[in-house]
Amino acid sequence: CQEFEQFQIVPTVETPYLARAGKNEFLNLVPDIEEVRAGSVVSKKGYLHFKEPLSSNWAKHFVVVRRPYVFIYNSDKDPVERGIINLSTAQVEYSEDQQAMVKTPNTFAVCTKHRGVLLQALNDKDMNDWLYAFNPLLAGTIRSKLSRRCPSQPKY
Repeated sequence: CQEFEQFQIVPTVETPYLARAGKNEFLNLVPDIEEVRAGSVVSKKGYLHFKEPLSSNWAKHFVVVRRPYVFIYNSDKDPVERGIINLSTAQVEYSEDQQAMVKTPNTFAVCTKHRGVLLQALNDKDMNDWLYAFNPLLAGTIRSKLSRRCPSQPKY
């Protein structure tokens, strides 16, 4: 084109994307994928109540623990997994203070990188069983604290 003759043509230089974006910036965009297979052993299965976000309501879901995953279904007949929690990257939390604060017994929390979930078991024994399935070390620590607080009766 004649109208563009006055402009000097500058050759384009192919610059690799890593050099343009900066090595660290590029690596933030690449997913870190690792295949982790669920174990074949079911540690525990049954119903738990999930606290619904921004509500005082609880939703009942069927849960299957096959470490390192927790599979969440709408019911025990539901063929579709409605949610999955990776226990190897989640933190399981239990505190009596938390139960007092939410005014709901038999509760514990599971926190992931993106959200936290408050769960309620049917009773105290069921909650301890769920805690053991989710995090055996935490469950052992809790049992140890409780046994120190409530020493067993002397045996005759």
